[in-house]
Amino acid sequence: MTGFIKKFTPNRVKKTIKKILGIESKDKEISKQKKEISELKYQIEYFKHHFDIQQMKPATGYLREFQLKELSFTQEVLKMLEPHNIKPFLDGGALLGACRHGGFIPWDDDVDMSLIRKDFDKLVEIAKKDFVWIDSTKKDCFSAKFYDLSIKANPGKYVFILTPFCLHLFQGTCLRDSTNLEFFPFDYIREDVTEEQYLLYREKICNFVHEDHTWKEKFDFYQEVLANNDIYSSEPTSRVAPGLGSWDLTEYKFHGFRKRDDIFPLQTIPFEGINLPCPNEPKKMLNMLFGQNWMQFPSDVGTPHTLQEQNIYLKTIGTPIDYSEF
Repeated sequence: MTGFIKKFTPNRVKKTIKKILGIESKDKEISKQKKEISELKYQIEYFKHHFDIQQMKPATGYLREFQLKELSFTQEVLKMLEPHNIKPFLDGGALLGACRHGGFIPWDDDVDMSLIRKDFDKLVEIAKKDFVWIDSTKKDCFSAKFYDLSIKANPGKYVFILTPFCLHLFQGTCLRDSTNLEFFPFDYIREDVTEEQYLLYREKICNFVHEDHTWKEKFDFYQEVLANNDIYSSEPTSRVAPGLGSWDLTEYKFHGFRKRDDIFPLQTIPFEGINLPCPNEPKKMLNMLFGQNWMQFPSDVGTPHTLQEQNIYLKTIGTPIDYSEF
C-alpha cells in the first residue's frame, strides 16, 4: 500500500489532472507556437540582415494604385500653388522614400510636405478664400468620420481640414476614394535660444497636446504660444524646427535643430520617375527627423498606417479597403 501511494507524487498528480483536463495538449500546442514564432523572428532578422532595403520592390495591387494616384494629385497641387509663390517640399516618409527607394516607401500610403511658417499661413489664407475650408474647431466625432462627412459634403472639390498635427488637403467623393496631401509647418528658432530652453518649451507643448483637450482648445493654445513666446522668430534665422501644429514636433524624438541652409535653397529629387521639391540637404534633414538609422529596416515594415487607421472607421460603415498585397 505504501508503494502504491508513493507513485502518486505531487508532480504525478498534476500531470494526471492535466491529462484529464486536456491541459497537457494545450501546453504542447503553446510550446509549439512559441517555437514557430521564435523561428519566424530569426528568419525575419536574417532576411533584414542580408537584404538591402534599397532593393525592395514597389508595392503591388491596391496600395500601388493608390500611391500613383497620390503622386498625380501631388503634381496637380504643386502646379496649383506655383502662382501663389508657395513652396512646399518633401518631408517625413515621402522624403525618406525618395532618398531610400527613389519614390514611395513600398508600404507608405501618403505624401508628406512641409512649409516654412510664412508659406503655411499663406496656404491657410488661400484655402479659406478660394477653396473649401472646414471649421475643424467643431469636430465632435472620430477624425476619419469627420473627414469622410466633410468630403462627402463637397465631392470633387479641394477640401482643407486643419488638425493639431497637420493641414490636410482632400479631394474625392468620400474618404474611401479620396486623395490626401499633408502639410506640416516649420518655424524659425531665435538665435539666442539654447537647446536646453527649447527642450523645456517642447516638453510643455507635447504635454498639452497629449492631454485630453478638444481640437479647438489645442488651436487656441497654439495661437497663444505663437503670439507670446521667446522661442520662435517671425523673421528668418539660421535654425529651424518642426513648428506648432506639426506631427514631427510632438510625436518624434528631438535630434537637434535643422539649419536653415539644410532646407534652403530648395532642390529637386527623383520620385517615381519625376522630380519633386525637397530640402537642400535631404539626408541631413532625415538624420534630424529619424536619427542616424533611417537606412535600416524599421519595426513597422509592411504597415500602411493611414489606410490602417481609416479602415477602423470604414469597417463600421461597411466599406473597408482590402489593401493586402498577398
